[in-house]
Amino acid sequence: MAAAPRDRAITWIIAAFAFIAAAVTLYQLTRPGLLLGVTPDVSVYVGGAVRLVHGALPYRDFVFVQPPGFVLLATPVAALSELIGTRDALAVLRLCTPLLAAANVVMVGQLIRHRGRLANLVACAVMAFFPAELYAIRGPQLEPVLIFLCLVGSVLVFSGNRLAGSRRLAFGGVVFGFAVAVKATAVLPVLVLVVLCSAELRRRLLPFCGGVAAGLSVPTLPFLVLAPAAFFRDTVTTQLARIPASGRVSLPVRLGELTGVSAFGAADAVSIASVIALCGFVLAAFAVSRKRPTTFEQVALAAALAVALAQLAPALYFQQYAAFMAPFLAIVLGVSVERLARTRAGRPVLAAAAVPLVALIVAQLSYVASESVPDLARAVDAVVPPGGCALSDSPVYLFTADRFQAAGPGCMTMTDPRGTTLALGDTSAEAVATWRYAFAHADYVVTGTPVSDWELPPDAHLPAYVAENFRLVRSGALLIYVRYRFTAGGPSVRLHGPSVLRAMKSFH
Repeated sequence: MAAAPRDRAITWIIAAFAFIAAAVTLYQLTRPGLLLGVTPDVSVYVGGAVRLVHGALPYRDFVFVQPPGFVLLATPVAALSELIGTRDALAVLRLCTPLLAAANVVMVGQLIRHRGRLANLVACAVMAFFPAELYAIRGPQLEPVLIFLCLVGSVLVFSGNRLAGSRRLAFGGVVFGFAVAVKATAVLPVLVLVVLCSAELRRRLLPFCGGVAAGLSVPTLPFLVLAPAAFFRDTVTTQLARIPASGRVSLPVRLGELTGVSAFGAADAVSIASVIALCGFVLAAFAVSRKRPTTFEQVALAAALAVALAQLAPALYFQQYAAFMAPFLAIVLGVSVERLARTRAGRPVLAAAAVPLVALIVAQLSYVASESVPDLARAVDAVVPPGGCALSDSPVYLFTADRFQAAGPGCMTMTDPRGTTLALGDTSAEAVATWRYAFAHADYVVTGTPVSDWELPPDAHLPAYVAENFRLVRSGALLIYVRYRFTAGGPSVRLHGPSVLRAMKSFH
């Protein structure tokens, strides 16, 4: 049977915005440094996969403060790095991000297509141009992958405005469970669905929860069995420790990211006003239409609220966190616009609401055109030889220069320096021993800031150790230190036996 004209139009809307999302993401990669240069966090996540391919297990052999889902997904890229190097393998991964951007738009459109053209138009546009999502996907960060998995799970769980049958609920639960194995924040929509399914134990709750349990346990159980205490410490205790940390990012900054107005460089008052306006718009849409929220709408509203409130919890806040808000905000705005469109009173409001949406698109395109990040590989290449044992406070410097993995034994497998200190506690004996071992076995130190500014255990006396045992050979955008008796760019000789003992004793 041929598709109805309306269905065909919706398909074209989804396809058009998916293409635009892919094109914008690909355009980002043409900006200086964004294909091969330094972007935050990616080396931690893909680096965990590289360590795994070389036989080092997360949690047991090195600290990894996220669940293992993305490490497992990234193992093909890690294996590819054995042939082409980590720098080019990272470029290959980044070249896949336009497909991910398009897939997220397609999933949003598929999830909301039963609500008509206007709802699809708004939801797909928000998903394609949400500022935090574009920032997260350029890294790439975990959030775009998390969004894709949650959207796939939602497409399986829902059939139009209602929950699907038990079989689809079970499969959707599996996908949601794996999403939690990528990043724990996926538990928020899972909890919303659990509450909704609880009214029907056998038909809905058990299939969904069983699927979630399977999707979560299969990728995580091997790591949990091999290092139960470290797994719990890294993925649970460390994440909870971020909530009461010092240096809390202000509320207006978070609200600006959550609503997207930060793309305009909005002041604090504008960020707060944007949240009030957004909430008022959604409430007005549901009040004017005078129709009871459907099951689909209830989940969308509850999940959006849960994700927004969770963004206020951690003391530190990074732009990519707000990316997880994108699909829920897109769907809520889509159904709100569709509800208003059915009423005469809502038409002037819709006309006014189109202005910020167009402004958001224009602002994002302008911002993408001006983006750039540094590519510091040549500076590292000139000093650190291939296979050299290098240590960095930001391993992406090593990752983009093919210096992440040392050739010989004994080099530290630290993947997330900041996470290591956070997980072990900066005053613990284990943290001191771990960092002392890392510096004692390193022949090169690559950093964007002096070692004295690193987040290190204060009792380890590491800045003094570096001053005594290393010399600074390059400054500027990067500071690169070389151990005495080594030449810059020369062969790296590993410390073994008595040499290691002498290096460790020099801390005292």
